[in-house]
Amino acid sequence: MEQQTADMRLALRCTETLYHGRSRYQDIAIYRTAQFGRMLALDDVIMLTESDEFAYHEMLVHPALLACPRPRRVLVVGGGDGGAVREVLRHPAVDEVLLAELDGDVLAACRVHLPWTASALDDPRVHVHVADGAEFVAAQSTASFDAVLVDAPDPVGHAEVLFGTEFYAQCRRILGSDGVLAVQSDSPFVMPGITRGVVGRLAEGFPTVRVCWAVVPTYAGSLWTFSVASLGADPADAPAAQRGAELQGCRYWSPGLHQGAFILPAFAERLVFGPRETAASGRR
Repeated sequence: MEQQTADMRLALRCTETLYHGRSRYQDIAIYRTAQFGRMLALDDVIMLTESDEFAYHEMLVHPALLACPRPRRVLVVGGGDGGAVREVLRHPAVDEVLLAELDGDVLAACRVHLPWTASALDDPRVHVHVADGAEFVAAQSTASFDAVLVDAPDPVGHAEVLFGTEFYAQCRRILGSDGVLAVQSDSPFVMPGITRGVVGRLAEGFPTVRVCWAVVPTYAGSLWTFSVASLGADPADAPAAQRGAELQGCRYWSPGLHQGAFILPAFAERLVFGPRETAASGRR
């Protein structure tokens, strides 16, 4: 059972405990559930399930990378389950993926019990680093990546720094002139302050910030947002979606859905960008 907010819980029937351990950072558990297949939970918070992880990972990755003319070098911060890396590798232009995951125990458990995501970490283009994400980003050379994708849990504890202005500024520094940064920005239904805060902080440093969304049933609120900050092309423009014709194997993302996903429900549009009539600039 996950206590998603002070007033809301999600209960899933677990039929088997596949792994349970405590690392220096967190409690790690992988269960088999009756409804959603295998499930990874960190500190009793659902990170992914076998049945719906593809919606989250595809929408974190593809709208961002399709805004890059040629995303050759990509950094994934967090994401020790390998799902985001798997989606990055669908892009033919990618030559190298660096993964900076804080907890080596998460990597080890996922390699054994979540092979449909973690097997991507064995691709020769992937270089895995067990490292603090913020420190890893700060240590990288200026303009050394085409894209940075932040697959972080909610801004609590060791993940809080990954939602801060200084971290976003460091991400911008290591991006090339057409670079793009994508982060998960929570549910505007359940955590509107997080969604609004992420967009506002990104807009302090990037000329274009867009928000897209997906339905992820096991996440609080189900409607989940992803904020994409670009130094070059607008991720919501049609050319970005059209470049995705080369992608193979997607189960959630499609060119048509790409464009539609950037159309927010009216309440979410007002939450993150204010009244529509004031949204004429690149930052909206």
